[in-house]
Amino acid sequence: MKTIEIKPELLAVLRSFTQQQFTVDQLTTAYLESKTCKHSNKKSARQFVYRNMVRMMKAELMSREIKEGGWPTYVLTNRFCESADNKKVSPKVSTNKQRQYRKQDSPEKPSVTTAIRELSERLSKHRSDMLCAVGEAEEYHALCTAHPGLKIQTQELYNRARERSAILLGKIKALETLISIKAPEQC
Repeated sequence: MKTIEIKPELLAVLRSFTQQQFTVDQLTTAYLESKTCKHSNKKSARQFVYRNMVRMMKAELMSREIKEGGWPTYVLTNRFCESADNKKVSPKVSTNKQRQYRKQDSPEKPSVTTAIRELSERLSKHRSDMLCAVGEAEEYHALCTAHPGLKIQTQELYNRARERSAILLGKIKALETLISIKAPEQC
């Protein structure tokens, strides 16, 4: 049996989120407002909360639900709720390590819904990266125009940013095509 430790200060906040969906920001805000919070600023509190959420998802105590065009939401699983009701979740929660190994040894084919969700996440990341690359290229161009003496130093950086945005555009088109092909199959 593998155990993961859930800090008591976070566990108290998590119990208030049973039977409802929440975002990382909502959980972080609730944690910061709790009397048991041990962090002084939002950034460190968010990092602490998110690290624990990832560990809980690996232990199947929490699941992530992706929503089109919005922040992902999370929900505590029945496994967490049962453990919390039976007072088994105090600072430590048990999980079955052998079951985790079996999952890794014999991977199952993901369902079409899961595949589309993963493709959509990847598409979203590539779109974000694309915006950064385009913005970077535009800024280099603006700097060259405003300061012609910098053209030699910035030309290579500008070219790399444009090349990166072209590669990302190709990835975006490929993902959009695949999603448009797979989405009708799901219906």
